[in-house]
Amino acid sequence: MGEEMQTPVEWIPWKKKYEMGISMLDTQNKELVALCNRLRAKLMERNRGEAVDWKAALALALRESVKYTKAHFVAQERMMQQTNYPRYLQHKQYHQEFVESVTHVLNAFPVATKQTAFEFSSFLRDWILSHIAHDDQEFAKHFFDPNRKKSL
Repeated sequence: MGEEMQTPVEWIPWKKKYEMGISMLDTQNKELVALCNRLRAKLMERNRGEAVDWKAALALALRESVKYTKAHFVAQERMMQQTNYPRYLQHKQYHQEFVESVTHVLNAFPVATKQTAFEFSSFLRDWILSHIAHDDQEFAKHFFDPNRKKSL
């Protein structure tokens, strides 16, 4: 009866293996997964011929992606510096590439097509499956390593 935007079938189900064990960062990553799932669900509704404003869904996804980068990247990079993470610069570069991709889609928004929205949802999915599932896990191992030298 109500709206069915509870993310009907999750395109990317959250998995325990994505968790870093750092509550704040895990919450932010879960929000990005939910965002990606909501965008994809909206786009699939549009594909079924329903009157869904895919451009509004893309705009919301872009705004939320910007919020994610401002909160998540800043917090995680600070933790990396505080723990002398040896792959900090490489990880920071991945974050910068994400920001550049989001910025590119934002700048092209006036001429965005439905294909643009699908490509952006795929970009978010790829980020989750590569960066969150792999790169963030590498940092978590470092963060929780009992043999890591603690900095003052």
